[in-house]
Amino acid sequence: MKDRANRLAFGWGLAEATVFFLVPDVWLTRLALSDFRRALVACCWSLAGAIPGGVLLWLAGRHGLAPALFELFDHLPGISRGLIAKTGRELAEHGWVALGAGALAGQPYKLFAVHAGAGGLALLPFVAASLVARFARFTLSTGIAALAGWTLKAKSTRFRHRLHLTFWLVFYAAYFTAMRG
Repeated sequence: MKDRANRLAFGWGLAEATVFFLVPDVWLTRLALSDFRRALVACCWSLAGAIPGGVLLWLAGRHGLAPALFELFDHLPGISRGLIAKTGRELAEHGWVALGAGALAGQPYKLFAVHAGAGGLALLPFVAASLVARFARFTLSTGIAALAGWTLKAKSTRFRHRLHLTFWLVFYAAYFTAMRG
């Protein structure tokens, strides 16, 4: 992993799967504005970081650490007791489909990982569902950013980067506001 972009993608995937609260898509979409292939490779590296993070939390949930982790997560931006409970209910009611839907609805992966382990759901299906859900979300956001980059190719790199920053600032302002309740 010689490329700094891939190291960052891996680390961000691992961090966000466990305790960080900004999705790797922020970095992936920045790359995609100018180099879609490089961004797709970085998606794979983000996935390679996210899966071990999810497995770690699944194991922690399986071994009785769910209450402590949920207490910790309740202090992270964008996560509340209500969201923690909702994620658990949806996983119990809809199984692995909830993990995929949650990836697109803004429900943190870390919550699904702990609930899956604590709920006694099998590890291999969790990993398989995680691979599909996370990769689909990463490539969807990256593809949209690549399309935006192509559409704005006549604009300067500086303009595109400022637009990217503005998008994510507005996105997270709205997301954190919506998730507060």
